[in-house]
Amino acid sequence: MASEHLVEALLRLSRLIRRSTHPIHRSDITPEQYWLLKRLHRAGPLSIGALADGLGLTSASVTVACKRLEKAGLVQRCRQGETGDERVVLVTLTERGLAQLKAWQERRRQFLDALLRRLSPDEQEQLFRLIARILDGTEMDFAADPIPIGNREHL
Repeated sequence: MASEHLVEALLRLSRLIRRSTHPIHRSDITPEQYWLLKRLHRAGPLSIGALADGLGLTSASVTVACKRLEKAGLVQRCRQGETGDERVVLVTLTERGLAQLKAWQERRRQFLDALLRRLSPDEQEQLFRLIARILDGTEMDFAADPIPIGNREHL
């Protein structure tokens, strides 16, 4: 069936993009660290407990990931202190962390741009119209929070 071939081609394209551009597959960062950065980017500063709950991880593994990210300058950890419970550690994405997320996104954009340059301008326009038509028919929320790591079959 033609749609089966199309589905397989789209899956192959998706895997190619992911393997070539995703920081986890390029061994730039661990899955836990990546999803932690993404969660902080979407939600803003969060406690270790909130990060652990949101990512489906233990507080201990989130603490280890945060320590490594803090050492790399991508996040900052601080205790609540005077305004809250001193036992609660709040994790914040740093400017460097935000810049790193943007760099990974830009790498993906550049890779896709290079792939699309293989098509003529007319083919690119036709592909754009077809993708827009598919996306217009969906009700999926692509901006939703990522699936917790503990619930992922693979990344």
